[in-house]
Amino acid sequence: MIALSIGFLLLVRIWNYTGPRWAQPITGPLAAALLVLLVLLSGLTPAEAGLTLSGSGYALSGVTAIAAGYGLALLIRPARRALAAADHPRPVFTAFVGVPLATVTFEEVAFRGVLWGLIARDHGPIWATGVTAVLFGLWHLSPQSDVRENLGTVAFTTLAGIALGELRHVTGGLLAPFAVHWAANGLGILVSARVSGIPRDQAGRSGRPEEKGR
Repeated sequence: MIALSIGFLLLVRIWNYTGPRWAQPITGPLAAALLVLLVLLSGLTPAEAGLTLSGSGYALSGVTAIAAGYGLALLIRPARRALAAADHPRPVFTAFVGVPLATVTFEEVAFRGVLWGLIARDHGPIWATGVTAVLFGLWHLSPQSDVRENLGTVAFTTLAGIALGELRHVTGGLLAPFAVHWAANGLGILVSARVSGIPRDQAGRSGRPEEKGR
């Protein structure tokens, strides 16, 4: 079932790059639901897949810490310039629709939910966190980036995968990883747009959500 789940992830990733961008907020939740259904039919319980509401305290603390980190970044000139350089023409839509639906929902259900649960059941939580972190890093490889950029992205997202996997282990559910993952991406987009001087969601400029979260 682990191999089947990874194969399903590969199909979704290919669709992400070849399918229309407007479909991604629909694809994410549908693919996540299908993956959960397949795994539950194989015998994994909802709790083993992380489908619980536990970890609200960790979720709130994580979001608060990330918000504080972005606030601190605004006080540091190089960090502020980096945030201002990002291009998010539809920041509100991207942060509250594109990121949670097109990115976070599927990635958390797939990596910290289904795969983490399957590997933890057979090999324990340490293996679950390590393997899913590496796969999460590789998930962010992009054919549009050069080797150096891809290496940096994979390294960063692998470390993020370790942190999110540990949250999954400690809390027993997806609430905290989901909240922290969204905050890292969604709040970053909103802060970046604010620093860049974009006052509001420019919904008429583009019909495409943000491609991927980091």
